[in-house]
Amino acid sequence: MIVLIVWDGLRPDMITAERTPFLHSAAGGGAFCEASHAAFPTATRINSASLSTGCYPGRHGIVDNSLYVPAIDPSAAISCADWRALQRMADLEGGRLVTVPTLGETLRACGRRMASAGSGSPGTTYLTNPTLTGPVVNWALAWPASAEEEVARRCGAFLGPESTSMERTEFVLRAVTDYLLPVARPDLLTLWLTEPDHTQHSDGLCAPAALSTLLELDRRLEDLVAALDRLGEHTYLLLSDHGFSTIRERVTPDRALVEAGLKDSLRSTDVIRDGNSIYLNGDARDRLGDLVRTLADQPWIGGLFVRDDHLNACPGAMPQTEVFGSHRRSAELMFAYRWSSEPNKHGVPGSVTGSSRNAATHGSASPYDIHNCLVAWGKGIARGITSAVPCGIVDVAPTALHLMGIGAPDAMQGRVLHELLEGGPPPETVTVRRETQEWDLPASSGTRRQVARYSIVDGHRYLDQVSM
Repeated sequence: MIVLIVWDGLRPDMITAERTPFLHSAAGGGAFCEASHAAFPTATRINSASLSTGCYPGRHGIVDNSLYVPAIDPSAAISCADWRALQRMADLEGGRLVTVPTLGETLRACGRRMASAGSGSPGTTYLTNPTLTGPVVNWALAWPASAEEEVARRCGAFLGPESTSMERTEFVLRAVTDYLLPVARPDLLTLWLTEPDHTQHSDGLCAPAALSTLLELDRRLEDLVAALDRLGEHTYLLLSDHGFSTIRERVTPDRALVEAGLKDSLRSTDVIRDGNSIYLNGDARDRLGDLVRTLADQPWIGGLFVRDDHLNACPGAMPQTEVFGSHRRSAELMFAYRWSSEPNKHGVPGSVTGSSRNAATHGSASPYDIHNCLVAWGKGIARGITSAVPCGIVDVAPTALHLMGIGAPDAMQGRVLHELLEGGPPPETVTVRRETQEWDLPASSGTRRQVARYSIVDGHRYLDQVSM
């Protein structure tokens, strides 16, 4: 069995012998990737879809943590945490939620079984297998209805919104061992755990509560692996969906747009801003050039990305295809917050501006948010290697399929991580190229240069960072 385990928001520098002793030991006995990449924007639901499709957002269509769909709500974006809203959007569009084949569909076509569980939002869990090719279990509900009934019978009642993140983790772990393994008997299992994301948001990186959460997660991982190993030999890939940064300065983007005369009021619908996206309605589309020039002057902006079909209105702008692709669901304009390497009070580097009231966040194009974790061990994995070869979350699906003797669909944008596998090339022999691209973006006060850095392996390009 292939076991894909996600620790939401785990930075690679959080894996140490003191903080995560079991995971650290597993990484030492298997393969540890020093240069794995999340998809941008570096947010959860985007990367959940990238894990389940092996594609970037511009191809799979979950282009931000919230999506603006006027037919559902003309006044605000819908949260991708709400699976019902996501499916309603798909129904309005004529069918598919993600606009490429999924890992689950590929497995089903080859006679293999997939099962999923998750302690994050129902939308996050749903996106790990959005066409429901096998049972999917969340702390709040399960799909299909027959699975929900059986989980409740074996594991107890589903949890309510008042439950804690660790209670949700306990529930889905129980669902894995008491229902999914004995009943679904999957060939591939995806287990998405919402920590340490939850605690890091509220308390900050390496805060006492965050370190305590990491230790608790590590203990539960050890117990789970021991239980699985009693059933046979498995391949484990533990990853995260994004990194994390400390919020150094708080800003209010909507207020800045109103003060600049680019949005009629805080409640107006001419400009809808949510997450990294700025959607324009009606005559507001004529303001795109002014919007880009004004935002380019803002000290809290770290990147501006114009949808490719609107580039004529914004000479010198960076196309969205250069960061994640361009999709019909994409906002006319996306942005990233400014970042720096400044450490927090616990000495953890990586800071951003942001609109959240949390202690820490993610979503930027900084290396601290873009670099996620990827650790592999078990059947078919090389032993005792540390790889500096760039890779990413989009590579997990094609690599898992390869380990099962299945070719990846042409739509997948990831590559097979041969350098992590038994008999594969040593990582130090893999050719890596670096590329830098620059755009001189006209701003209201002059010109501001936008710089994107990439790593390239075997024709696959990974975004390392964007700065202005």
